[in-house]
Amino acid sequence: MPTSDKLQITDLEFDDIKLNIIEFLKGQNKFQDYDFEGSGMAVLIDLLAYNTHYMGYYANMLGNEMFLDSSSLRESVVSHAKLLNVHPTSKKASKAKIDITFTPEGNPASLTIEKNTAFTSSINGTTYRYITNETTSIPRSLSGTYSVTGLELIEGTILNKSYTVLGTDKTQRFIIPNADIDTSTISVVVQKSATDSEVYSYQDGNSLDITTIKGTDRVFFLQEVEGEKYEIIFGDDVIGKSLTDGNIIFIEYMITSGIDGNFASTFTAVGTVAGLGSDNYILTTNEVAIGGADKQSMTSLQYQAPKLYQAQGRAITSADYKAIVLQQRPDVESIIVYGGEEAEEVQYGRVFIAVKLSGTNLLSTSAKASIKESILKKVNVVTVEPIIIDPTFFYLVIESTINYDPVTNLVDEDTLKLNISNNIKKHLQENLEKFSQKFRYSQLVNDIDKTDNSIRNNKTSIKYQQRIRPLLFNTPQTYTLNFNNKLEKGSISSSSFITPNGNTYSLIDDSENNIKAARTTNGIVDSPKEYMIQSDGSTNQGTIDYDTGKIVLNSMTVSSITDDTDTIRFNASPEINNSDVSPLREQILTYDSTDPSSITINMIAETII
Repeated sequence: MPTSDKLQITDLEFDDIKLNIIEFLKGQNKFQDYDFEGSGMAVLIDLLAYNTHYMGYYANMLGNEMFLDSSSLRESVVSHAKLLNVHPTSKKASKAKIDITFTPEGNPASLTIEKNTAFTSSINGTTYRYITNETTSIPRSLSGTYSVTGLELIEGTILNKSYTVLGTDKTQRFIIPNADIDTSTISVVVQKSATDSEVYSYQDGNSLDITTIKGTDRVFFLQEVEGEKYEIIFGDDVIGKSLTDGNIIFIEYMITSGIDGNFASTFTAVGTVAGLGSDNYILTTNEVAIGGADKQSMTSLQYQAPKLYQAQGRAITSADYKAIVLQQRPDVESIIVYGGEEAEEVQYGRVFIAVKLSGTNLLSTSAKASIKESILKKVNVVTVEPIIIDPTFFYLVIESTINYDPVTNLVDEDTLKLNISNNIKKHLQENLEKFSQKFRYSQLVNDIDKTDNSIRNNKTSIKYQQRIRPLLFNTPQTYTLNFNNKLEKGSISSSSFITPNGNTYSLIDDSENNIKAARTTNGIVDSPKEYMIQSDGSTNQGTIDYDTGKIVLNSMTVSSITDDTDTIRFNASPEINNSDVSPLREQILTYDSTDPSSITINMIAETII
């Protein structure tokens, strides 16, 4: 503490500031013997200390708001990102597709489904509204039927806002008075004046290369402002055409529930469709609703803005692809990008992008096309073809034998068993289920032991499971599975399937690098084994490399699958049980939460006397 007439300015805590002031005053001749405690002077010193502390805090916060990384206010983060030409993504409306077959009275030449035709769907007890975003004409087919396939529905409600331009008001702003907007649905039309009905459509300038926008181009620019609302800005006759006094601006936009509208699967029309009641059409769901997302968070914007600035609106490196897709599709939970030279079969001139959306595993064909056409086509290098692929799921099958002390166990055995199962699931959900996340055997075993103090030890074994989904039945196809680990010889077995000859088979390995189709009855391999004869006269359906865990199935023909699923499941045991597992490229390590056999727990009470 200071003993001279100089203040210690580096102390910013209230108590330290107060003590520094007192020490400073005591250093003055007039206050050497003054008792500051309980005096009126103490109140004044408290006031000075409080004011100094407040100003120090204010200066610190002001300094923080000047930088993207340390800003704590959303408006500051948005402003910094704007300087990098990065704008936060708005809410995104989920989209579904439906098929409708109409049976109108008479024989009209066509039917018309109007824009904004409304449908509803219930998700977890909450009703959401979906609408058509364009007018669709349905001509009568040659057979006299009326049907539409893949009619797109968007979750939300269309609203409108208009402004009249006041040339004398230089502070006039055009703010959309809603925060829950999907900005991709905004359309802007400008009418010349109240007495001139000529109108012009304006294009979103944020989606264009700024260097290509001329002073005569009719564009608008969108930016997030206070209250997380959006402001529309027009050109200045240098970059985009400016507005004139008396122009009338008409803004149409959609407000949406974002991520809450995902996974709607059953739709009911509100009123008529194409002028017909529900007795005159059959409606089925083509694709469940996906793609909905909430507004980009402040944390996400702080993380992505520098990476998007580095990309400069062009996808060159894998990091560029990741940043651009994540920014445009906030519903993406995980993504991995790799070049064609790293693929299983080298394919130069291609880049492979595997995407996992939140809440779903596989993308529909239209969702893949949307990412490729509406996002990547604008930024991709011309000589490189982006390919959107599905993740490959690598399942872990876990069996754990728990030795526990029933004396120190404070709950019954069934409750302890349930707690262990929940802890295993929590571990897998927190540490796996995304691209590039490894399975660490020792961490799982450690987390099991930590479940309860009564657990003495656990003996946990892991099996690997992968699945193939025949795309075409009764058609020969080649499949490749990569377990990326040394496998125990003779441990391969698959679920059963039926072949064109009418027999049921399972795939097993012969411990000599061969995969064979063995005849089964009720899911059990017959004894003695009877193998399916291949077209070359051998019994080998494929090969296995036990060192790498790679399985190749050649010209395999499946007619149907026996267990009411659409996949054939392969189980394998690792050569060393306590091995860690690293996913390969588009693989995601996970477990099947719908399969009770994916986690098996055996309890052994072990009382020590």
